[in-house]
Amino acid sequence: MVFRRFFRYIDIITVLIVLALVGMGLVSIANVMASPFDGSESSLADFTSRLNLQYVEKQAVNFLVGLAGFLIVLVIDYEYLKPVIKYFYFANVFLLLVLFLVDKTRGISGWFVFEAIDRAIQPAEICKISVIVMLSKIISEDMDNEGHLRSAKSIGTAILYCLVPAVLIYLQPDFGTMFVYIVVLCVMLFTAKIAWGYIIAAVSAMLVGFPIAYFTILSDEQINRIQVFLDPSKDPMGAGYNVIQSKISIGSGQLSGKGFFSSGTLAQLKFVPERHTDFIFSGIVEGLGFIGGTIIIVLYFLLMFRWIWVAIKAKDNFGTCIVSGVTAMLMAHVFENIGMTIGLMPVTGIPLPFISYGGSNLLTSMIGVGLVMNVWLRRPQKKGQGQLSRL
Repeated sequence: MVFRRFFRYIDIITVLIVLALVGMGLVSIANVMASPFDGSESSLADFTSRLNLQYVEKQAVNFLVGLAGFLIVLVIDYEYLKPVIKYFYFANVFLLLVLFLVDKTRGISGWFVFEAIDRAIQPAEICKISVIVMLSKIISEDMDNEGHLRSAKSIGTAILYCLVPAVLIYLQPDFGTMFVYIVVLCVMLFTAKIAWGYIIAAVSAMLVGFPIAYFTILSDEQINRIQVFLDPSKDPMGAGYNVIQSKISIGSGQLSGKGFFSSGTLAQLKFVPERHTDFIFSGIVEGLGFIGGTIIIVLYFLLMFRWIWVAIKAKDNFGTCIVSGVTAMLMAHVFENIGMTIGLMPVTGIPLPFISYGGSNLLTSMIGVGLVMNVWLRRPQKKGQGQLSRL
């Protein structure tokens, strides 16, 4: 009975798009991590000998873990998250603090590394879900009472709950992930119909604060990244190397691409850095060209527009806020990741959801999908269909 209801009300559009993106990620990882093909492969054995499926297998396991997280979140009515979310939130903040006591990985205090099982966990990723649900609880309560977010106390509380982990993540330092938190906060406040006076004040503060932060807060390395972002040729073998190689790889794909598992790809030759994680989009466009890259972007936009529809159809403000937060998280990741690969955004080391290799981000993304689906399953149904309030 439970599964019959589940398949009756599940959002098949979301399922199909997510599966398509995950599948594309697995194929892309296999493609970019393969030993370079040279065109001499004449048999299946020659072809398979070039493949390096180590990261594909790990990502498949990551997906199964994410699927388990998706199902756990799905079967529990999201209303039950209200009284317990603060405990998850403070547990995540505690983990972010503990990170400063462990050794850095790739220059960032961002991972708990478990060498025995060759795995790492990034608390900053998992904390996004806690922040989204926590903000949803605070904002929706004010919306229920006033019709929109107007209480200065509620606004201040929401900002504080977002800024605490955001600042800790900035200090790791991980500006890219902090950017995601800020986008989530802004989108959720906008969804709550915050008064325009607050928006004008915030924009004014940013216009004044950015120059001050640039000259007083940002480190020399961060300032150098901004300068190289504006002109990668200033440091072509250093900070600008990633963007230059990424743009060359993308450009070499032209309209229809070189094809996956073909000879002469820059990704396989390791000219593209972090080719299976942060810069996987470069390898995809090199293989599938402008057409393939456009299809990936369209899939993301379809998913975001679908989730906006889910937010509109939610049964309460709490559900609307949750879906808005998850949508904002996806939007920030896609915009920043694709933007940095084509030189429109600074390089911040942020993954492409569902596609880039990485367990923590895939788990977070799948839990986010579970939350969206949770809200969709429990939406008010049409007359005669009843209402799925509990699975």
